[in-house]
Amino acid sequence: MHQKIISYRLLVLFIFVSKSSFAQTIPKDSLNSKYKLTGKGNMYSGITFSFSTKDTDKKEGLLVNVNDESRNQFKTSVDAGYFIKNNFALGALISYENTRREQTETDSQNIPTTVQYAKDAYGIYGVMKNFIPLDQKERFFLYNQILLGTSFSSSLEERTTDDLLTRTYSKDRSIELQINPGIMVNVVKGFSVEVGAQIAGFKATWSETKVNDAITEKSHGTDSDFSINLLRLNIGFYYYFPIKKRAQ
Repeated sequence: MHQKIISYRLLVLFIFVSKSSFAQTIPKDSLNSKYKLTGKGNMYSGITFSFSTKDTDKKEGLLVNVNDESRNQFKTSVDAGYFIKNNFALGALISYENTRREQTETDSQNIPTTVQYAKDAYGIYGVMKNFIPLDQKERFFLYNQILLGTSFSSSLEERTTDDLLTRTYSKDRSIELQINPGIMVNVVKGFSVEVGAQIAGFKATWSETKVNDAITEKSHGTDSDFSINLLRLNIGFYYYFPIKKRAQ
């Protein structure tokens, strides 16, 4: 609960600082409708990323104890879109995610197992994105981004116990639907910062798992998720621009 309160305070502070910066850098005439960021005929492009790290010295479990755990996760995406009408754009997005984990597990017989895990995932999506201005000068917007597309991931886990290595390799192919709302702040003319999070998603996945090069499982499943993680917000940097010069 304390971490959630900190996240809210940081978001409010960010909005306040951005608003002050915008007021000092944008001339009054730039707020004319012909400079409207989300107006019909404009385009946007940008990059979004999120990351998380975790180091745990010791964690006691029901069946095994975990020691010296190190976990790192990084995700980035690049997207672009075209406004087919005011405050509504269609576009595309490409994403990449990398996960790494290392730890030592000790079972009830005090036998240690070294675990190394790596995962890479790629995705390509079609995007619908709509905006709701929060003020008359349209410096702040709420937005909702809907993504529909496919993703591909592969993971490798190696477990070593008494010099015996077990290697598990998995491949996933998925069709996904994501709903990602957030807030956009126009910092300087044409440039903005977006902070958002996924609150809902649907995924259909086809998986194949090999253990020591022998196929042990082929499966198909569907998942739905309706939750929000305030401790893992996505931060994006975007540029909005017209694709042709407008009449004065």
